[in-house]
Amino acid sequence: MNSKDLFAESPSLRQAALLREQCEANEQLLLAALHAREDAEDAHSGRIIAEDESDILRVKAAELAATAELRERLLGILGHDLRNPLNAMLMAAQLLEQEPPPDEAARLAKRIVSSGRRMERMIEQLTDFTRARLGGGLKLDLALCDLAEICENVVEEQQLNSGMAIRLTSASGLEGRWDADRLTAVLSNLLANAAGHASPGTTVLVYARAEGSGVAVDVRNKGAAIPQEQLEKIFSAFARGDSEGGPTTGHLGLGLYISREIAIAHGGSLTAQASGTGTTFSLHLPRFSQS
Repeated sequence: MNSKDLFAESPSLRQAALLREQCEANEQLLLAALHAREDAEDAHSGRIIAEDESDILRVKAAELAATAELRERLLGILGHDLRNPLNAMLMAAQLLEQEPPPDEAARLAKRIVSSGRRMERMIEQLTDFTRARLGGGLKLDLALCDLAEICENVVEEQQLNSGMAIRLTSASGLEGRWDADRLTAVLSNLLANAAGHASPGTTVLVYARAEGSGVAVDVRNKGAAIPQEQLEKIFSAFARGDSEGGPTTGHLGLGLYISREIAIAHGGSLTAQASGTGTTFSLHLPRFSQS
């Protein structure tokens, strides 16, 4: 090929060289764009991870704060509520050491027994609360039993303890598979609350009945109704509203909380309704609990 032919081809060679350079430049731009996109995605993922970690930290901080508050409440109970009956027992025991007359000794012994039972109830409630809150729920000892018989026993006991008139209306055929001791505790708590906050001279009404495939018990008193905004709060742990007495009554504010947990453990429910004439607590249970 002569020099003329080379000169003739040189524009094509130059054009090819320019195209190659352009392609290389475009490739570099494309790679740079891909790297920029990857960096942006990494930055976005980093923000999401940081936000998630921040949310986790906030949740953990809230859990720690709740645990600290619970610990303070429990320490307060141990330091105050349990100390009251313990002091009463110690004072009565000291007086007994002085060899009082028989009648006075009997009265002091009765006070010791009463205070000991108060402490026992508190300890049982704290144990149930710990199991319900931290142990995955309450354990039940299920067996065939008669709800009507349970209601009769509880009503008789509460009439003796409170001196309040209590009328039971019970249907027949209320057998089922439940934890009789746990249901006794629920009904005892409901009746004690109802009797303690009923107007003087009124009667607490208990109505046990079949309800669909299950059963139900209503406990109703007449008196000042619980305010609507307080109805759900009374089932909270350590609630000390109008439904349960204050610190001097020996209540920890756990009775209704534990009662609802027992109902839930049976697959049932415990609710409250208030009207202008009183408050009604309703316990609903399936006949055959599977817990």
